[in-house]
Amino acid sequence: MLTAPLPVLAAAERRLIVLASAGASFEQIAADPETRLAPDGVRSAIEAVLVTTGNRTVLQLAGWATAHRIVTQPVHPSGALTIKPSLAPRLSQTLRGWAGGHSTPELTADFGISTTTMRSYTKTLLTALNVDSQPQAVVVGVLAKLVLLSDIDPAWPAEPLARTAGTRSAAP
Repeated sequence: MLTAPLPVLAAAERRLIVLASAGASFEQIAADPETRLAPDGVRSAIEAVLVTTGNRTVLQLAGWATAHRIVTQPVHPSGALTIKPSLAPRLSQTLRGWAGGHSTPELTADFGISTTTMRSYTKTLLTALNVDSQPQAVVVGVLAKLVLLSDIDPAWPAEPLARTAGTRSAAP
C-alpha cells in the first residue's frame, strides 16, 4: 500500500515521463507535440518532474512511473515479460541500483569496478532484457518483477498498481 499520494500531473508531464522512460532523447522529447517543450526547456522540465515525483534520476522515475501505471509496457516487446530471465547477482544489483536512483557512475564506484566492466554489465543486462536503454531496462525489470520497488522505497508498491479508471499510458 502506498503511503504517499500520487502527485497531480498535467497531461504534458505524464507524456514527458512516458518519453523519458522510453529512453527518448531531449530532441525527441522536444519534437513531441504533447510535451509542448522547446529544445532548451527539456532538461529543466525533467528536473521539475523529478522534484514533483520525489525521484532522483530518470532511471528511478522510470521505475516509479511503472509502479504507478503511468508507464504500462516497454517500447518494444520483451521476452523477459513472459520468461523471467535469471540474472547474475551483479546484474540484479545493477538493475535494482538504477531503479533506486543510482547513476551508472555511482554504481561503478560502489561496486569498485572499472567503467569498462560496468559497460559490459550494462550491455549484458540490456541484452538479457531485450531493451535498448537503461530506462527501458528498469521498466521491464519492474514489470517482470525482477525489481521489487517496495524493497527500494517502502512507499512504492512491490509491483505495479492495478490500473484504475481515468489513468492511461501514452505510447512513445
